[in-house]
Amino acid sequence: MAVPRIVLTWGASLLCACVGLAQSPSTSGPVTRSRAEIEKLIETVGKTPPDWWEATPLTYPPTLDLDWPLRPEGPWNARKNVGQYIWDIINPNPGRWKEGIKLVNHLMIRHQKDRAKLARAMETQGRMYHDLVEDWARAVFWWRMSERYGGWADPLSLAHCYWKLGSKDMAVEVLAQLPYDDTRHGMLIKLWADMGEFDKALALAERKAADGMPTIAYLVAGDTCRLAGRYAEALAYYRKVLGAPSGFGREGDIQKDRERAQASLEAIQWFDTLDVARVPDGKYTASSIAYAGPLHVEVAVRGGRIEAIRVTKHEEKQFYSALTDTPNQIIRKQSVQGVDAVTGATMTAEAILNATAKALAAGMAKAKK
Repeated sequence: MAVPRIVLTWGASLLCACVGLAQSPSTSGPVTRSRAEIEKLIETVGKTPPDWWEATPLTYPPTLDLDWPLRPEGPWNARKNVGQYIWDIINPNPGRWKEGIKLVNHLMIRHQKDRAKLARAMETQGRMYHDLVEDWARAVFWWRMSERYGGWADPLSLAHCYWKLGSKDMAVEVLAQLPYDDTRHGMLIKLWADMGEFDKALALAERKAADGMPTIAYLVAGDTCRLAGRYAEALAYYRKVLGAPSGFGREGDIQKDRERAQASLEAIQWFDTLDVARVPDGKYTASSIAYAGPLHVEVAVRGGRIEAIRVTKHEEKQFYSALTDTPNQIIRKQSVQGVDAVTGATMTAEAILNATAKALAAGMAKAKK
């Protein structure tokens, strides 16, 4: 089986260029691009090695089974199974994300004659670019390559990339394939809300609730209203989570949904009244419930502005970019309003947002004394 021609153009390392993609343009602010511009960006980024490639070592434990069976063998062992190594060792350690990307490149080379394993490695590469480093163009590139070899690209994740790259039309076109939200954490509802389609998101949430998953449906509906600045409606939805029947879903998820709704109920009361200009200079701390347990933040205020937000303690494992992206959004907006949670780490991002609101509220209370 021939390796993709685009790979061969990069010579000795064969698949080196497939992983070594150029740094995507910043998406820190709103960007709008045409379909042609996005397609050109994906193609260009997909053929260009990154500036960090040569400086990033290929390193992994000698116990790792590089044959990476399609079905895990034996008990969970992150020192042996590649997928479990990525989950347990790479994902929770941002300093090792590029190292993990290079490892998957190495596995592409190793399995270039095994169509199924090559497709899985490409899909994994796309997911790492999407989840870990928020590199939307590279993620699309790799998911498309995986599809060429019999792999699968999640339509919801592809739509998210197109939205982040600057085309709502391309995102909506893909989302037309998904008439209802069957995700564990309401991610389709969340994406519609992130794109500003709040009524569409709420309609999907009501359908999800009617289909037997009311706790997560009403929770994401509350988050949708909070993002839209419709705080009275958000409070009503969060209260519905607490009173809703369990429905379908994992028992642990249902309990976490209720804990998150309670935490949001406690935090959202300050959203309308928070005024950073009235917070005295200083550092303020607070906590809120995340996925694995309490998450603590320290918020530094100087001259009536949020100067820094630091997550000081947490128990999360799969937080992806939430620990930096969510604080950066709040600092950029100088507000907890209108901040969207990080895809794939919604609960972590939500906890940072709630804890920050509580910390700033404590600062305002201090000013009144």
